[in-house]
Amino acid sequence: MKKLMLTMSAVATLGLLTGCGAPVKLGGGKTGAAQALQAASAPTKAGVNKASGGLDITGSVSYSCPHGGSASLDKFALSVNGNAGGGVVAQTFTLTYANCGLARSEAGVAVYNGAFDVSQRIEGSASGATVEQTFKGRVTLSGAFDDFLEADVKQRVAASGLGAGSVSVKLEGSLKTSGGAYTYAEELNLSGDLPVEVAVSK
Repeated sequence: MKKLMLTMSAVATLGLLTGCGAPVKLGGGKTGAAQALQAASAPTKAGVNKASGGLDITGSVSYSCPHGGSASLDKFALSVNGNAGGGVVAQTFTLTYANCGLARSEAGVAVYNGAFDVSQRIEGSASGATVEQTFKGRVTLSGAFDDFLEADVKQRVAASGLGAGSVSVKLEGSLKTSGGAYTYAEELNLSGDLPVEVAVSK
């Protein structure tokens, strides 16, 4: 067996190799795993919005996923509250995905299920907000994919870049997919497409 790496633009080849839409594995190695996390981070925008609304972080927040399904943020707890000088708010919550379609590719939609425990630190300034957040837990990717994403990693990104199609992200920690385990201590430029990897016979 040999492995063939395909981008989402190779839709015709992908259809032939995967049997007309059969689920595929997440590809791209270290970068692909980071892209899957970037997509998974999109619902955390709701946490940023809740924090910016004031000190009330009780209750839960719902997020409608762009390609169907939903995510919920609950079990909020205040870690630190910024003051006029610091402009920092920190909070923790559980992020749960329920058939949440977060990334569309030419192979189909990546649907997330499972949960992450998230610690979120939001730094505000005149130029905008930066979000530093830690993800711990495991989710599955279904729909067009048949894979998983296990995380124990810290992500730092501009708030406007959460879930964006192309963004610069700093990662520290580890991610694991069916393709392997990856360690990060670097900044990555990520695109919105999730790469796939399929096995073909010689």
